[in-house]
Amino acid sequence: MSDETAIPQPDFKPSKLGTKDYWDKVYNREVINFKDHGDIGEIWFGEDSAVKMVDWVEEHYEDEKETCAILDLGCGNGHLLLDLAELGFENLTGIDYSPAAIELAKAVAEDKEVDHIIKYEAVDFLAEKETLEWCTQQAASATDGRGEPKKFMVMLDKGTYDAISLHQKNKADAAAAAAAAATNANVDAEENEEEEETVAKDSVVLAENDDNMEELADRYPKRVASMMRDDGRLLITSCNWTQPELIQRFSQYFEYDSHLKYPTFTFGGVKGQTISSVVFRKK
Repeated sequence: MSDETAIPQPDFKPSKLGTKDYWDKVYNREVINFKDHGDIGEIWFGEDSAVKMVDWVEEHYEDEKETCAILDLGCGNGHLLLDLAELGFENLTGIDYSPAAIELAKAVAEDKEVDHIIKYEAVDFLAEKETLEWCTQQAASATDGRGEPKKFMVMLDKGTYDAISLHQKNKADAAAAAAAAATNANVDAEENEEEEETVAKDSVVLAENDDNMEELADRYPKRVASMMRDDGRLLITSCNWTQPELIQRFSQYFEYDSHLKYPTFTFGGVKGQTISSVVFRKK
Protein backbone atom coordinates (compact mmCIF):
# COMPACT_ATOMS: atom_id res chain seq x y z
CA MET A 1 0.00 0.00 0.00
CA SER A 2 1.36 3.41 -0.96
CA ASP A 3 1.73 6.31 1.42
CA GLU A 4 -0.91 8.22 -0.53
CA THR A 5 -3.58 5.54 0.01
CA ALA A 6 -2.77 5.57 3.73
CA ILE A 7 -3.91 9.19 4.09
CA PRO A 8 -7.12 9.27 6.19
CA GLN A 9 -10.26 9.60 4.10
CA PRO A 10 -12.54 12.61 4.66
CA ASP A 11 -15.72 11.71 6.51
CA PHE A 12 -17.86 14.49 5.04
CA LYS A 13 -21.10 13.50 3.35
CA PRO A 14 -21.19 14.19 -0.42
CA SER A 15 -22.74 17.57 -1.17
CA LYS A 16 -23.80 19.59 -4.15
CA LEU A 17 -21.10 22.07 -3.04
CA GLY A 18 -18.61 19.51 -4.35
CA THR A 19 -19.98 19.60 -7.89
CA LYS A 20 -18.98 21.71 -10.85
CA ASP A 21 -22.59 22.14 -11.92
CA TYR A 22 -23.44 23.78 -8.62
CA TRP A 23 -20.65 26.33 -8.92
CA ASP A 24 -21.40 27.01 -12.58
CA LYS A 25 -24.96 27.81 -11.53
CA VAL A 26 -23.81 30.05 -8.67
CA TYR A 27 -21.33 32.00 -10.78
CA ASN A 28 -23.63 32.33 -13.77
CA ARG A 29 -26.07 34.02 -11.41
CA GLU A 30 -23.32 36.22 -9.94
CA VAL A 31 -22.13 37.27 -13.42
CA ILE A 32 -25.62 38.59 -14.13
CA ASN A 33 -25.78 40.23 -10.72
CA PHE A 34 -22.43 41.96 -11.26
CA LYS A 35 -23.46 43.26 -14.67
CA ASP A 36 -26.76 44.55 -13.28
CA HIS A 37 -25.69 45.87 -9.89
CA GLY A 38 -21.87 45.88 -9.71
CA ASP A 39 -21.82 43.37 -6.83
CA ILE A 40 -18.81 41.03 -7.11
CA GLY A 41 -20.54 38.33 -5.07
CA GLU A 42 -19.92 36.44 -1.86
CA ILE A 43 -16.55 36.44 -0.09
CA TRP A 44 -16.11 33.05 1.53
CA PHE A 45 -15.42 33.11 5.30
CA GLY A 46 -15.81 36.89 5.32
CA GLU A 47 -13.49 39.83 4.82
CA ASP A 48 -11.35 39.13 7.88
CA SER A 49 -9.90 35.86 6.57
CA ALA A 50 -9.23 37.44 3.16
CA VAL A 51 -7.45 40.39 4.77
CA LYS A 52 -5.30 38.07 6.88
CA MET A 53 -4.24 36.08 3.82
CA VAL A 54 -3.40 39.20 1.82
CA ASP A 55 -1.52 40.70 4.76
CA TRP A 56 0.54 37.51 5.11
CA VAL A 57 1.56 37.65 1.44
CA GLU A 58 2.55 41.30 1.69
CA GLU A 59 4.51 40.73 4.89
CA HIS A 60 6.58 37.89 3.45
CA TYR A 61 6.96 38.99 -0.20
CA GLU A 62 6.86 42.78 -0.09
CA ASP A 63 10.28 43.03 -1.75
CA GLU A 64 9.29 40.68 -4.60
CA LYS A 65 6.08 42.29 -5.81
CA GLU A 66 7.17 42.41 -9.46
CA THR A 67 8.46 38.84 -9.68
CA CYS A 68 6.67 36.74 -7.04
CA ALA A 69 4.45 34.32 -8.99
CA ILE A 70 1.18 33.94 -7.08
CA LEU A 71 -1.54 31.43 -7.96
CA ASP A 72 -5.05 31.51 -6.49
CA LEU A 73 -6.49 27.98 -6.53
CA GLY A 74 -10.24 28.09 -7.12
CA CYS A 75 -10.23 31.86 -7.43
CA GLY A 76 -13.99 32.35 -7.74
CA ASN A 77 -14.66 36.07 -8.18
CA GLY A 78 -10.94 36.80 -7.83
CA HIS A 79 -11.14 39.09 -4.81
CA LEU A 80 -7.86 37.89 -3.24
CA LEU A 81 -5.88 38.80 -6.34
CA LEU A 82 -7.69 42.12 -6.65
CA ASP A 83 -6.43 43.08 -3.19
CA LEU A 84 -2.89 41.94 -4.04
CA ALA A 85 -2.95 43.93 -7.28
CA GLU A 86 -3.91 47.04 -5.32
CA LEU A 87 -0.84 46.46 -3.13
CA GLY A 88 1.43 46.41 -6.18
CA PHE A 89 1.89 42.68 -6.86
CA GLU A 90 2.20 42.08 -10.59
CA ASN A 91 2.63 38.35 -11.24
CA LEU A 92 -0.90 37.21 -10.39
CA THR A 93 -2.85 34.24 -11.74
CA GLY A 94 -6.21 32.81 -10.75
CA ILE A 95 -7.63 29.48 -11.88
CA ASP A 96 -11.03 27.90 -11.37
CA TYR A 97 -12.70 24.88 -12.93
CA SER A 98 -15.88 26.89 -13.45
CA PRO A 99 -15.80 28.97 -16.67
CA ALA A 100 -18.53 31.14 -15.17
CA ALA A 101 -16.27 32.00 -12.21
CA ILE A 102 -13.53 33.02 -14.62
CA GLU A 103 -15.99 35.15 -16.59
CA LEU A 104 -16.95 36.93 -13.38
CA ALA A 105 -13.35 37.38 -12.20
CA LYS A 106 -12.32 38.84 -15.56
CA ALA A 107 -15.29 41.22 -15.60
CA VAL A 108 -14.48 42.45 -12.08
CA ALA A 109 -10.78 42.87 -12.89
CA GLU A 110 -11.63 44.87 -16.00
CA ASP A 111 -13.98 47.06 -13.99
CA LYS A 112 -11.21 47.65 -11.43
CA GLU A 113 -8.75 48.35 -14.28
CA VAL A 114 -6.34 45.60 -13.19
CA ASP A 115 -7.10 43.14 -15.99
CA HIS A 116 -3.66 43.85 -17.46
CA ILE A 117 -2.08 42.62 -14.21
CA ILE A 118 -4.17 39.58 -13.28
CA LYS A 119 -4.54 36.52 -15.50
CA TYR A 120 -7.62 34.32 -14.98
CA GLU A 121 -8.07 30.96 -16.69
CA ALA A 122 -10.46 28.01 -16.48
CA VAL A 123 -8.33 25.08 -15.32
CA ASP A 124 -9.18 21.90 -13.40
CA PHE A 125 -5.91 21.53 -11.50
CA LEU A 126 -6.90 18.13 -10.10
CA ALA A 127 -6.62 16.66 -13.59
CA GLU A 128 -2.92 15.81 -13.94
CA LYS A 129 -2.61 16.05 -17.72
CA GLU A 130 -4.54 19.31 -17.94
CA THR A 131 -2.47 20.83 -15.13
CA LEU A 132 0.85 19.85 -16.71
CA GLU A 133 -0.18 21.22 -20.09
CA TRP A 134 -1.40 24.47 -18.55
CA CYS A 135 1.75 25.01 -16.47
CA THR A 136 3.91 24.32 -19.53
CA GLN A 137 1.93 26.89 -21.52
CA GLN A 138 2.49 29.46 -18.76
CA ALA A 139 6.24 28.88 -18.92
CA ALA A 140 6.26 29.10 -22.70
CA SER A 141 4.54 32.48 -22.58
CA ALA A 142 6.98 33.83 -19.96
CA THR A 143 10.23 35.53 -20.87
CA ASP A 144 12.23 32.91 -18.97
CA GLY A 145 10.25 29.93 -20.25
CA ARG A 146 12.44 27.00 -21.36
CA GLY A 147 9.85 24.31 -21.92
CA GLU A 148 9.61 23.37 -18.25
CA PRO A 149 6.24 23.75 -16.49
CA LYS A 150 5.86 27.02 -14.61
CA LYS A 151 6.23 26.84 -10.83
CA PHE A 152 4.60 29.30 -8.45
CA MET A 153 6.16 30.89 -5.38
CA VAL A 154 2.89 31.45 -3.48
CA MET A 155 -0.28 29.40 -3.79
CA LEU A 156 -3.50 30.52 -2.11
CA ASP A 157 -6.61 28.52 -1.28
CA LYS A 158 -9.62 29.96 0.54
CA GLY A 159 -12.38 27.37 0.65
CA THR A 160 -11.41 25.38 -2.45
CA TYR A 161 -10.09 22.37 -0.55
CA ASP A 162 -13.25 22.44 1.56
CA ALA A 163 -15.43 22.24 -1.56
CA ILE A 164 -13.27 19.49 -3.06
CA SER A 165 -13.72 17.47 0.12
CA LEU A 166 -17.48 17.41 -0.50
CA HIS A 167 -17.50 15.90 -4.00
CA GLN A 168 -19.29 12.70 -5.00
CA LYS A 169 -16.60 10.08 -5.42
CA ASN A 170 -17.98 8.47 -8.59
CA LYS A 171 -21.06 8.17 -10.76
CA ALA A 172 -22.62 5.57 -8.47
CA ASP A 173 -22.39 7.99 -5.56
CA ALA A 174 -23.79 10.77 -7.72
CA ALA A 175 -26.75 8.60 -8.73
CA ALA A 176 -27.40 7.69 -5.09
CA ALA A 177 -27.27 11.37 -4.10
CA ALA A 178 -29.70 12.24 -6.90
CA ALA A 179 -32.09 9.44 -5.84
CA ALA A 180 -32.01 10.58 -2.22
CA ALA A 181 -32.62 14.16 -3.29
CA ALA A 182 -35.54 13.11 -5.48
CA THR A 183 -37.22 11.54 -2.44
CA ASN A 184 -37.49 14.99 -0.90
CA ALA A 185 -38.45 16.75 -4.10
CA ASN A 186 -42.10 17.11 -3.14
CA VAL A 187 -41.27 19.42 -0.22
CA ASP A 188 -40.24 22.39 -2.30
CA ALA A 189 -40.96 21.03 -5.74
CA GLU A 190 -40.00 23.92 -7.99
CA GLU A 191 -36.71 24.84 -6.27
CA ASN A 192 -35.65 21.30 -5.43
CA GLU A 193 -36.23 19.86 -8.90
CA GLU A 194 -33.79 22.34 -10.37
CA GLU A 195 -31.11 21.39 -7.82
CA GLU A 196 -31.72 17.64 -8.11
CA GLU A 197 -31.19 17.80 -11.88
CA THR A 198 -27.86 19.48 -11.23
CA VAL A 199 -26.70 16.83 -8.76
CA ALA A 200 -27.67 14.00 -11.09
CA LYS A 201 -25.50 15.07 -14.01
CA ASP A 202 -22.44 12.98 -14.95
CA SER A 203 -20.22 16.02 -14.55
CA VAL A 204 -20.70 15.70 -10.79
CA VAL A 205 -17.22 14.15 -10.93
CA LEU A 206 -14.76 17.02 -10.87
CA ALA A 207 -11.76 15.60 -12.70
CA GLU A 208 -10.60 12.67 -14.82
CA ASN A 209 -14.06 11.18 -15.29
CA ASP A 210 -13.27 7.55 -14.45
CA ASP A 211 -15.20 4.82 -12.61
CA ASN A 212 -12.87 4.14 -9.66
CA MET A 213 -11.62 7.57 -8.79
CA GLU A 214 -9.65 8.19 -5.64
CA GLU A 215 -10.94 10.87 -3.33
CA LEU A 216 -10.17 14.20 -4.96
CA ALA A 217 -9.22 15.59 -1.55
CA ASP A 218 -6.35 13.06 -1.53
CA ARG A 219 -5.29 14.08 -5.02
CA TYR A 220 -5.07 17.76 -4.07
CA PRO A 221 -1.70 17.84 -2.21
CA LYS A 222 0.18 16.08 -5.01
CA ARG A 223 -1.25 18.33 -7.72
CA VAL A 224 -0.54 21.50 -5.76
CA ALA A 225 3.01 20.39 -4.96
CA SER A 226 3.65 19.78 -8.66
CA MET A 227 2.87 23.44 -9.41
CA MET A 228 4.92 24.93 -6.58
CA ARG A 229 8.55 26.00 -6.48
CA ASP A 230 10.77 24.11 -4.07
CA ASP A 231 11.06 27.25 -1.93
CA GLY A 232 7.39 28.18 -2.35
CA ARG A 233 4.57 28.35 0.17
CA LEU A 234 0.94 27.21 0.20
CA LEU A 235 -1.47 29.22 2.34
CA ILE A 236 -4.76 27.39 2.78
CA THR A 237 -7.81 28.60 4.70
CA SER A 238 -10.49 26.12 5.74
CA CYS A 239 -13.60 26.03 7.88
CA ASN A 240 -14.06 22.24 7.55
CA TRP A 241 -10.60 21.04 8.56
CA THR A 242 -8.69 21.84 11.73
CA GLN A 243 -5.02 22.78 11.66
CA PRO A 244 -3.87 19.32 12.88
CA GLU A 245 -6.09 17.62 10.29
CA LEU A 246 -4.68 19.72 7.45
CA ILE A 247 -1.12 19.04 8.59
CA GLN A 248 -1.83 15.31 8.67
CA ARG A 249 -3.56 15.19 5.31
CA PHE A 250 -0.85 17.18 3.54
CA SER A 251 2.06 15.42 5.26
CA GLN A 252 3.18 13.36 2.26
CA TYR A 253 4.08 16.42 0.17
CA PHE A 254 4.19 19.36 2.60
CA GLU A 255 5.56 20.36 5.97
CA TYR A 256 3.97 22.78 8.42
CA ASP A 257 5.53 26.24 8.26
CA SER A 258 3.26 28.52 10.28
CA HIS A 259 -0.37 29.53 10.73
CA LEU A 260 -2.52 32.64 10.91
CA LYS A 261 -4.19 33.50 14.18
CA TYR A 262 -7.93 33.95 14.64
CA PRO A 263 -10.08 34.57 17.71
CA THR A 264 -10.56 31.33 19.68
CA PHE A 265 -13.42 29.94 21.76
CA THR A 266 -13.50 27.35 24.53
CA PHE A 267 -16.17 24.65 24.75
CA GLY A 268 -16.08 21.72 27.15
CA GLY A 269 -12.59 22.67 28.21
CA VAL A 270 -11.31 22.48 24.63
CA LYS A 271 -10.03 25.58 22.84
CA GLY A 272 -10.77 25.98 19.14
CA GLN A 273 -11.51 28.36 16.28
CA THR A 274 -14.00 28.40 13.43
CA ILE A 275 -11.40 28.96 10.68
CA SER A 276 -7.93 27.49 10.14
CA SER A 277 -5.29 29.13 7.94
CA VAL A 278 -2.10 27.08 7.59
CA VAL A 279 1.10 27.86 5.71
CA PHE A 280 2.90 24.86 4.21
CA ARG A 281 6.32 24.47 2.61
CA LYS A 282 7.24 21.73 0.18
CA LYS A 283 9.05 18.63 1.38
